[in-house]
Amino acid sequence: MAKRRVSLTHRKQRSVLTDMLPFEVPPTFSNRGYYRFLRNNGVEIEKGKLHWNCETSALDETMRLLFGIKSGTPISTDVVIEWGKKRERRSVPLRRCEMATIPFNFRVAHNLDGRTLSVVHPRNQVEVASFYATHSALIIYHTSASEFSIRRPVSVSRYVYFKDRLHDERMDAATGVEEEDREYEQIGSYFVYRKYRNIHRFFESHEYHRSEKKYDALVQIDVNKCFDSIYTHSLPWAILGKDQTKFGLEESKNTFAGRFDALMQNLNHKETNGIVIGPEFSRIFAEIILQSVDAELLQKLADRDNLIHKVDYEIFRYVDDFFVFYNMETTQLKIFETLQEILKSKKLSINTAKIKHYQKPIITEITIAKERISSLLNEEIDPVCEEEASTAPPTPPKQHLVCVINANRLIVRYKSALKESNVTYGDLLNYTFAIVESRIEKLFKAYISSDKSDRDRKRLSNALLAIMEFAFFAYSASPKINHTIRLCRMITISVNFLHAQVMPYELKHLLFKYVHDNVMQQLEKTTMSIHREVESLYLLICLSQIGREYWLPESVLLRHFLIKTEASTGEYVRPVGFMSHFSITILLSYIKGKVRYTKLKTFVETHLVAKTEYMKAHCPDDAETLIMLLDLIVCPYITAETKEEIGKIFGLDTVSLASVQSSNDQWFTAWGDKFNLGKELDAKRSREVY
Repeated sequence: MAKRRVSLTHRKQRSVLTDMLPFEVPPTFSNRGYYRFLRNNGVEIEKGKLHWNCETSALDETMRLLFGIKSGTPISTDVVIEWGKKRERRSVPLRRCEMATIPFNFRVAHNLDGRTLSVVHPRNQVEVASFYATHSALIIYHTSASEFSIRRPVSVSRYVYFKDRLHDERMDAATGVEEEDREYEQIGSYFVYRKYRNIHRFFESHEYHRSEKKYDALVQIDVNKCFDSIYTHSLPWAILGKDQTKFGLEESKNTFAGRFDALMQNLNHKETNGIVIGPEFSRIFAEIILQSVDAELLQKLADRDNLIHKVDYEIFRYVDDFFVFYNMETTQLKIFETLQEILKSKKLSINTAKIKHYQKPIITEITIAKERISSLLNEEIDPVCEEEASTAPPTPPKQHLVCVINANRLIVRYKSALKESNVTYGDLLNYTFAIVESRIEKLFKAYISSDKSDRDRKRLSNALLAIMEFAFFAYSASPKINHTIRLCRMITISVNFLHAQVMPYELKHLLFKYVHDNVMQQLEKTTMSIHREVESLYLLICLSQIGREYWLPESVLLRHFLIKTEASTGEYVRPVGFMSHFSITILLSYIKGKVRYTKLKTFVETHLVAKTEYMKAHCPDDAETLIMLLDLIVCPYITAETKEEIGKIFGLDTVSLASVQSSNDQWFTAWGDKFNLGKELDAKRSREVY
């Protein structure tokens, strides 16, 4: 098949797929269903109006819920011609929609105190998409002002994938989804970025090595809690100037900067202090502000201190990390003082606790550790297919898998490499798992090339067990979300491969039982907590893929989700408050309609109705509440009565609820056959930023 590029369409809504959600959301949660609803119904914000295509009032109730259209607002209709076809378009003025909303916040493990990430309200996602489509050229212009930035948008993504034989081989025809859309929906970002997708690539780049030859020292400076500290008005200050913004407040509101400022406030409950963390558009907002810091720093160092960039010093900035190369200590001090002064004027500051100094040879501890770990893993996990000489000349030589892995030795040597390099598990685990994943793929290729004899099958099984023993050991030291995703991907590709190769049950059981026991150990070790919620949900949904023999006892689920049995009634209660939407949907996806979990499912249904009732005051302007409604009314695992109860809390009678249910069969959570863990984990590959 000839290779050809397949072009993207629906550009206005496309950023809903790529730039709206944090990388760290659970695998069952995405914007794919919502994107299809927007695309199929032509939903967009344009010229101060909210538009959608529908010849009847069938979508009106759904649109009222989604966009907070105020009561009594008339819906205008007009006929438009699109691609030579007449369509009836319905619309309301955007000012009649409640666009100031509350994001759905959740926490993940990060350093000592965790990090709060946000899923912004669906209506604001459409507003951001409209802003992108209207102002993409200005975004690129305002993120091109800095000589320092090494991660910035340079153009809008034009193509998504190559249509070739490899693409066809990777497609799963059983998904029931168009092939083009499936690939299309896994693109990484709305914009093309330059130069480095990952900071570690910078450390290995020509630019880094060139700077090391030219300068004697390096200091790494981090902006303290950058996203939490950003003052949204800093963006108009950066583009228009502080005085001009303050004295021409009304005029500035209608500019690109003023609109971006207002947009960031709307989607964060009108907050001006801090911006939501997680979505790519937040990084773009921060990038524009930090580019103004770069430009001001460059100018002040030249004017006040007579320091010339690329002569006396050289600075590279990756998001909120500054890397300063210099020769003279006085130069470094002047740069530090000037940067501190400029950041203060933007209501930002330097994290003095994270400043790192390096002298020649300028090589970070992480770079040293990466080199050692790469050599170690490639040496210890080295699968090959060897040819065995045949005794009878006419008989073709036999091909045997060879892969002897000593898990204990591998663990000891790995710990030694980390200790000697003075780095932590968390610093290198993502890199470690990336290598291990590639070694697993090499193992599979070697097995396929072998004769697949009983001995080959046993060697494959033993090698996978040793790799999993090492992986779970390393993971237990740093169970962060990106490490969890890597671990789940290794488990999933291993399980799928063993199934595809029709391995004997007893060999599959060895691996599956090991995975089951270790996941259960992790779930028991880290009961549901504010910092460990999403990580454990990944493990739970991953475990659900290996078969009914490995279903968890209900007692393990109760303990993990902090559900207790009331002594007097025997009923389930959760004394510590409500579970989040993520916990509710993952738990429902795990227990499904299994008879052994009937009592637990009854509790979950009662629990989610009580949670919705509790959050009634914010309906439907609270992102979590609305997302929960839309997901649960199409959930195949809860009763129609429960769905009606939730609908009533939102003011939906039976007819209105049916109208909303029929408008889309999947919103944010993929239920049942619509969910494919392997594809979801694979889609995460293109979304990793740090």
